[in-house]
Amino acid sequence: MNEQQPTPDEVRTEIKRLVADVTETEPEEISDTASFAFDLDLDSLMALEVMVSLSKKYRIEIPEEEFAPLENVNDVVDLVMEYTNKSKAVDHAHAS
Repeated sequence: MNEQQPTPDEVRTEIKRLVADVTETEPEEISDTASFAFDLDLDSLMALEVMVSLSKKYRIEIPEEEFAPLENVNDVVDLVMEYTNKSKAVDHAHAS
């Protein structure tokens, strides 16, 4: 598999786009530290939609219990990067 690892900035842009879609706002209006629940009114169903989209896009499996407590874009970027690194390590191990 020769897929390139996404950068944190690419992941951040995608998260903001997804959150903007489900909250009907503009990605530029979403700060990296805005609270999903309090600032953006992102409910659990909306968060699940974002998680599923990220899982499909980056071909990773994020358990719901790890995604649920995340509070802002920065938290999600960190988690996605962690899982894309794990996924790449697994792919690399299978290719050896």
